[in-house]
Amino acid sequence: MGKNIKSKLMLSATPLRRLSQAAANVALGFAMLAAIGTDPAQAVNLKTFNISGNFAPTPLDSSVGLPVNLANGSFNGTYTVDVDQLPASSSFVDLTSWTINLVNDNTVLRTLSNSLAGNTAYIQENILAFADAGLLRGENNKLYSFELYFDRNFTGLGSTTDGKFLDNSDLGSVQSSGITAVTFAKTEPVPEPGNFGGIVVVGTIGLWLKRKQKA
Repeated sequence: MGKNIKSKLMLSATPLRRLSQAAANVALGFAMLAAIGTDPAQAVNLKTFNISGNFAPTPLDSSVGLPVNLANGSFNGTYTVDVDQLPASSSFVDLTSWTINLVNDNTVLRTLSNSLAGNTAYIQENILAFADAGLLRGENNKLYSFELYFDRNFTGLGSTTDGKFLDNSDLGSVQSSGITAVTFAKTEPVPEPGNFGGIVVVGTIGLWLKRKQKA
């Protein structure tokens, strides 16, 4: 009789032990996720967005050069901004980095990037703009401006059918000037590395629990 009671107690203790181990590992997983999600070293809330869209099938009349070549083309790239400063009112919120490719027939015709001296990019109210710095200084020669107009209270995420690429570049003997309209554009956040890390942690815990159950 005593042996049977002892056996029953041991059998009932085994699943309880497994349950407590599983609970401990799940708690550890959530602790790791919390640690991933909070980084006290970050002074600003930088977020990177994907951006893509299409140009109109025809440029503005009298356009020559790049605006003509971008007809029926597209654009794609990324930009990074401190989202805690958005939505912007009348002030300019500068982008910390950006790379925008202007494409047609799978060929990149021009790249707008913060790695090029004299370039600037910002969000002001509902405008997302990438420009040659000369445009802001009132210099009308050898400049470009790529602007997208979103809804009010723009915070980096959204879509629009309103925008334009303006070019007035004198590239030696090649003149490029005019405007190509944007027919569609959208921006969406790039998944953060912390999210991927969290998915890996949760997935690992799940696999471990399945193996323990089979054992």
